[in-house]
Amino acid sequence: MYKRRARILFWHPTDPARARYAATLAEALGAGWLEARAGKTDHVWPDLLIALDCHATPDIPRAAHTQCKYWPLAQDAWEDAVRARILGVIGGFRLLARMDQSGAPGAAAASFDKTSALN
Repeated sequence: MYKRRARILFWHPTDPARARYAATLAEALGAGWLEARAGKTDHVWPDLLIALDCHATPDIPRAAHTQCKYWPLAQDAWEDAVRARILGVIGGFRLLARMDQSGAPGAAAASFDKTSALN
């Protein structure tokens, strides 16, 4: 189903370190399924823009094909919340790939161990 890994850009309105954290975590958890970057990049690169700690779609340039999601996250357990959201995205990719019995598009697609990913 997938020809290449999904390109996800994480963006935070005030704390670029949080965007970098989310991108690094997404790369670690979903290596075969996605490529992640943080902050600003070429506006045509991402397939998905995820605005962290936002309650609406941010007004930043993006290509027509780029979907945008905003994740208002609980501040008291921020790292756990972003991890759960990223695992949800990866789970969605896995579910869609199962529909046509395909695997992860990344060459280094590792098997996904749910227990280690949740700890």
